[in-house]
Order: sequence, then C-alpha cells, then structure tokens
Amino acid sequence: MSNTTIKAFAQQTLGCGCPEEVFDSIDCQRDIELSPQIVLTNKINIGNRLLIYIIQTDDINFIKSNLPIIVQFGTNERDSKALNRVRFVIVADKPEEIKPVAENIFKNLASKDEKIHLHVLNKKEFAQF
Repeated sequence: MSNTTIKAFAQQTLGCGCPEEVFDSIDCQRDIELSPQIVLTNKINIGNRLLIYIIQTDDINFIKSNLPIIVQFGTNERDSKALNRVRFVIVADKPEEIKPVAENIFKNLASKDEKIHLHVLNKKEFAQF
C-alpha cells in the first residue's frame, strides 16, 4: 500500500480525524505474526499516533478465539509506544456474518478504553486499498 492509499483508507474508510501532519510518517508492514495462529495482514503506524491492525478472515471461530488476543496485543503495543489510538480492522467476504460476533466480543474488551475501535469491512471495500 502506498502512503496516499493508506491515508485515504484511514481518513475515508476508518474515519480518522488525525491532523494532516500525522500522515507525513507512515509505516506499513505485512504478514506480522502475533502468534503461530494469528498473522496480521497489515500493521500500520501513522505518525506514531495511530496504530491499525488489519486481519482478513471469514472464520467466526477464529474471531471468537483470537479477537481478545489481537486486541490485547494492539492495546499493549499502543501503550508501550505511547500512541494515541489503535483501530482493529477485520476484512471478510461476508462481514454481515462476522460483524455481530466481533462487535459483541469487542464491546466487552473496549468498555473501559475509548481509544480502541473495531471496523469490519467487506473484502470488496478493502480491495481498493
């Protein structure tokens, strides 16, 4: 992904309201292994303020088992690097099946942390990026 594409994705798709200067520094990594069973499609650091974890899956059982772990990794990374926010993005062929399950799990994880966000996107919506 180019920096221009990442900026458009963060602002237009995820609704990021970061100041323009934050987008001067973007680091995008692919295929980041959090554990043997969890590999992020992308991990993006925008301006050392916003962290984005992207995972592609249509496996509801994977979400049930691993979303809490993914959120813990992201939250820990955000805190250890003194970043402002972390956004978790699940990309799926059938987001309407994944979204209710993911949101239900996430609401319990995010109840005390207003600086973490979950997005469930259709693979077609993500394909443009």
